[in-house]
Amino acid sequence: MLEVDHITFSYGRHRVLNDITFDVAPGEIVALTGANGAGKSTLLRVLSCLLMQDSGRVRMDSIDPLLRPIKYRRSIGYLSEHCPLYSDMTVETYLTYRVRLKGERSLRVRKRVGEALEMCGLDEVSKTRIRLLSHGYRKRVGLADALVQHPKLLLLDDPLAGLDVRQRKKTAAVLTTASSRAAIIITGHEIPEMLDWCTRFVVLGKGRVVGMYRTSDFSRADMALVLDRLITAEAGEEAYP
Repeated sequence: MLEVDHITFSYGRHRVLNDITFDVAPGEIVALTGANGAGKSTLLRVLSCLLMQDSGRVRMDSIDPLLRPIKYRRSIGYLSEHCPLYSDMTVETYLTYRVRLKGERSLRVRKRVGEALEMCGLDEVSKTRIRLLSHGYRKRVGLADALVQHPKLLLLDDPLAGLDVRQRKKTAAVLTTASSRAAIIITGHEIPEMLDWCTRFVVLGKGRVVGMYRTSDFSRADMALVLDRLITAEAGEEAYP
């Protein structure tokens, strides 16, 4: 269980996150959405220990990342929006390097890499240098990196951006499978696709939680309308009638 408890964060005098509170249970895929500048990426960076909050607490299975940062980080997988990779490495070499860097036992390295390649549909390009891959395949490599150690928590920043319909469906299938053993938080604006497989939507507006909805409580059309109206209103535009 991930617990996010009254998180506040500022860049200098600019308040970016304001009293953010929610939780995510194993098996959930929570979509963190909102207008541009709402604080989604900043919140993921706080949850991944790349930034330290001004106040509030984060706990994963009662582990506080400020008190036990190494143990906490070993339990999470993080994919940033820009997905930095070593372009001259092959896919397999890169994932092997990353698994070793994360401290996996030597005897498990090959198994972990093989599982990640298969899950993300990368077997056919495993010997290909990353610089030769398409944008979609690069995103898959980043996702494989996040998944490779079977994390308890997956933090994915805009993983569907720039992908075509087929690639989005593949990513959705991978995340649905991964949710059997992990809690997942994913940011993005692709609400029509995300409604098919996300279990809950948390909407941010100007750094605060302005809405939280379970997809099982609404029809698909009603949920899409609620989210669209809320995000549009928070963006400072006129909401649909």
